[in-house]
Amino acid sequence: MLCQSHSLDSLPPTWYGGYTFFGIFSMATKHYDLLAIVGSQVAPEAADGVLGTIRDLVTAAGGEVLNSHVIGKRKLAYPIGKHKTGTYVDLDFNLEPAAFNGFTGKLKLVDEVIRFLPIQTKLKTAKELEEEARIQEKIQARKAREDAQARQTREAADRLAETATPKRTAVDAAPLSLDELDKKIDEILDEDAVK
Repeated sequence: MLCQSHSLDSLPPTWYGGYTFFGIFSMATKHYDLLAIVGSQVAPEAADGVLGTIRDLVTAAGGEVLNSHVIGKRKLAYPIGKHKTGTYVDLDFNLEPAAFNGFTGKLKLVDEVIRFLPIQTKLKTAKELEEEARIQEKIQARKAREDAQARQTREAADRLAETATPKRTAVDAAPLSLDELDKKIDEILDEDAVK
C-alpha cells in the first residue's frame, strides 16, 4: 500500500505496471473466448436464455460481446455433481483486464453454469492473417509437388514391373509331366549341339 509520503513518480514503473495508478487504468481491452457448460436441468433449447445472462454479465462489466452461440448438448467425460450431460455454449468478447475478475466472480454465481473456461486469445492482425495464408499456400504447393513426384514414381515402377516380368501364356501355365519335360530338355540340347 502506498503511503502519503510516496508518490507514484518515485516508484519504479514495474511496480505498478507503468499505468496510471489512480482512477481508471489505461490498459487496453483484451479478447477472451469463454466456453461454458450449462447443466442438464436446463433444456438445450433454453440454453439461449443462459447465454443471454452471460452476455448481460459481460456488458455489465463494460465489455463488448463479439460472437456467441450454443454448441449443443454433449455427454460429459465424467459426472459433475449430478450432471452427466451438459449444453456447451461459446462466447467471444472484449473486456478490460481489471474488470475480468469481477466478471468471473459473478459468472460463478449463475446456478445454471456448472463449469466454464475463459481463455485470453490474441486477435490476429491483417498482416498476420496474410502471412498465415501465404504459409498455407506454400504447404499446399509442396504437398502437390510431393504427390506428383510420388505418382510419377509409382507409374515408373509399374512400367518397369510390366517389362521385367514376362507374360505367361496359357500353354506355359499348364503343368508338364516328367516325360514331356524330358522331351523338351532333349530338344533344347539337340538344338544347342547343332549350333
